[in-house]
Amino acid sequence: QEFRSKSDWSFALAAIVVVQATMSTSDLDRALHASVLKREAAKEAEFRAARQKHEEEVRLVFGATDMTKEELKKLIDSDRRLYYRSEELNDKLFIQYKGWKELKNLEGWTGLKALYAECNAFDRISGLSLCRNLRSLFLQENCIKRIEGLEGCPLLWNLNLNNNFIERIEGLSHLRSLNTLTIQKNKIGFAGVEDLLHLVDTTISTLDVQDNKIWDPDVLPEVFVRMADLRVLYLKGNPCAKKIPNYRKGITAVCENLKYLDDRPVFPEDRRAAEAFNRGGLEEERAERRRIKEEESAKHERNMKAFQDMIENVKREKRERDLMREQDKYTNASDPVISKEQRMQEQVDRWKQEHADEIKDDAREHAERCLQSGDRINDLEIPRCNEESEQIHEKETKGVEECPNDKRKLVYEDIWDDKLQ
Repeated sequence: QEFRSKSDWSFALAAIVVVQATMSTSDLDRALHASVLKREAAKEAEFRAARQKHEEEVRLVFGATDMTKEELKKLIDSDRRLYYRSEELNDKLFIQYKGWKELKNLEGWTGLKALYAECNAFDRISGLSLCRNLRSLFLQENCIKRIEGLEGCPLLWNLNLNNNFIERIEGLSHLRSLNTLTIQKNKIGFAGVEDLLHLVDTTISTLDVQDNKIWDPDVLPEVFVRMADLRVLYLKGNPCAKKIPNYRKGITAVCENLKYLDDRPVFPEDRRAAEAFNRGGLEEERAERRRIKEEESAKHERNMKAFQDMIENVKREKRERDLMREQDKYTNASDPVISKEQRMQEQVDRWKQEHADEIKDDAREHAERCLQSGDRINDLEIPRCNEESEQIHEKETKGVEECPNDKRKLVYEDIWDDKLQ
């Protein structure tokens, strides 16, 4: 546009200079900011590299390594009596006390049935997707925080997760063969029943949750009673054990299939007493125990009476048999009536005759023949040996009789006498 005066022209020039100055300042700020970020990124990368190097040095100081294929190969070569050289042929693997941080590189161990991996630094369960035949898994004393990674082990029977950092039981419903779960000294129970509710959908028969943080007493009716396959339960060491009324009697009464609780078995008499206590208190329990004692006494008397009756029947039958035999003209050998024992013996003898070739013991027959032949040889050699020994004895006695008496003294006797003087 055409400027009307000189003042307008100067104003326009000043505006253009201000805009150019503003743009250059923002570009400079962006460049400075980018350089600062680049410098910080370099420092961060250098710090991470130094930290990783320090961790590697610390690990090497303590002798720790990674669970690599080379380390597993060294393990196989270290004991040829325990491991096959082909990974898929081994059914056991012992990797405890290695200090490894990640469970991996087990793709070739397809025949593995028992894995002993306790006392390492595993923070999760992994690397078992191809271990389809795994039966027992021991991961106690690690750093595991969650139960996972067991989808590839449908035949798992025994799982040990003691001394870890697990807060919730989960990831086990698809293991339809799982029988034993040992998960002592973890952090289970902070959230109440929700931490153990997954157990209802499992087939666990032996459950060990000692020394955890289970505080809610509702875990008994909500979880343990609903576990259809539960037979053995270890619950002591949890806060809920003090909150469940009449702890042992209460659990025994409501868990009908329970056979073992904490430190001792659950006998049928204990179950009857617990159910009686649950019905009517202490008086009902005492009455039930008296009834149990009376039933045991009656059962013992019945057994003794049955034993006495059996003895009397045998004696009576023997007397009758003896009387019949006295009046009978036949003896045991000539009796035409075959008894049960004689019939069984005849069957045995007939079977031995029919299967003589099968039960023939060649080694025994050979030994008997050798013994018989040796006896004959000894019978022939013994008189000859006796004659030779008699002749030698006669010569010795004759030589002794013909030898004159020797009255000479030994030299050392004279020396000894001189010394004594």
